[in-house]
Amino acid sequence: MAHAVQSQGMVRWLTVLVLLLVVALLGAVVWKAWPLLFPQAQQVAQVVPGCDLHHGPCVARFDTGGSVTLSITPRPVAMLAPLALEVRLDGLAAERVELDFQGREMFMGYNRRQLMAQEPGLYRGEGVLPMCVTDWMTWEATVLIETDEGLLAAPFAFVTERPRP
Repeated sequence: MAHAVQSQGMVRWLTVLVLLLVVALLGAVVWKAWPLLFPQAQQVAQVVPGCDLHHGPCVARFDTGGSVTLSITPRPVAMLAPLALEVRLDGLAAERVELDFQGREMFMGYNRRQLMAQEPGLYRGEGVLPMCVTDWMTWEATVLIETDEGLLAAPFAFVTERPRP
């Protein structure tokens, strides 16, 4: 009987130890991945007033110079449809350009696309917005530009509506 009690105590101790190791490992993974998933921008551009990605390209300008033009087609921008993504940079030299989609009202998952250089200052790629359970969703499409000086961000907002059956 005493041996069984000692075995149960050992099993509990090992279980606690394993759980602590798992929690520590998960913490380390989150700590390392956080900057990749949620990068901090050195500068954030201001979108030119009147921007509407449903009607055409939009421009955002940085206070220190340079601008970003974002175009998403087809228009209007819809959920669950293949999207052509195009970014034009003026006065900016990029090492890498990505477009990150995030829902403002609710978390819609990780949705970031790397855009490929077509020519100097022109980047293209494809993407898709997931379907939302609500009738409409405000999205923030943030152009992330890696430069020698650090990360630049240009956030563009737009709203999608769920298609009616």
